Amino acid sequence: MGQIGPRSVRTNDFKDLFDRLPARVQKTAINRYVNYFASDPFHSLLERHILYDTLGAPTRSIAVTIAYGYRAVGVFDEETQAYIWYWCGSHAAYDAQFRKGR
Repeated sequence: MGQIGPRSVRTNDFKDLFDRLPARVQKTAINRYVNYFASDPFHSLLERHILYDTLGAPTRSIAVTIAYGYRAVGVFDEETQAYIWYWCGSHAAYDAQFRKGR
């Protein structure tokens, strides 16, 4: 059986952050990945959006909702045709990390 949906790669930082999430959030995140992202990376439940730099220009990074109040951030690599996930955490931590000055 071949792969279904887009390929995803998790960085070590992402894995460490994911392991620190509450168990219920991990479970929901895995469920959303399997049942939504794997078949449709643009599914509305994921609330996917592009991140912008402090000058308002779009970056290559995207953010998706992995559970209520939690987000994951990654980038789609054209060369490997894979999403590379490098950050996840609470929405408050996301705001502090990625929405500075906005």
